[in-house]
Amino acid sequence: MSPAAHRDLHDQLDALGAAIDADDFEAAAERMAIYDAALRRYIETTTPNTPVDVLRELLKMQNTVLLHMRERQTVIGDALREAHRQDTASRAYVTVETAP
Repeated sequence: MSPAAHRDLHDQLDALGAAIDADDFEAAAERMAIYDAALRRYIETTTPNTPVDVLRELLKMQNTVLLHMRERQTVIGDALREAHRQDTASRAYVTVETAP
């Protein structure tokens, strides 16, 4: 398969990373599905001569994107927990203020 196919796979992973950066999780899911299908086609059309170095490079990029996804998940989870904590504290404060 051509170097253009390799570049296309790289571009798809970059687009996935950009969607994650933008917190556009719907686009990220779509881009992940498109990348998965393209990668499977690539492997099917190049087997048994699939260049291992290309797969290693893609795996490295995938792992970077996955790590970034986990980092975003942690940040979003922390923000949700903080919002819940603040809501709980606010409700407790209102309850104390309105008690006879």
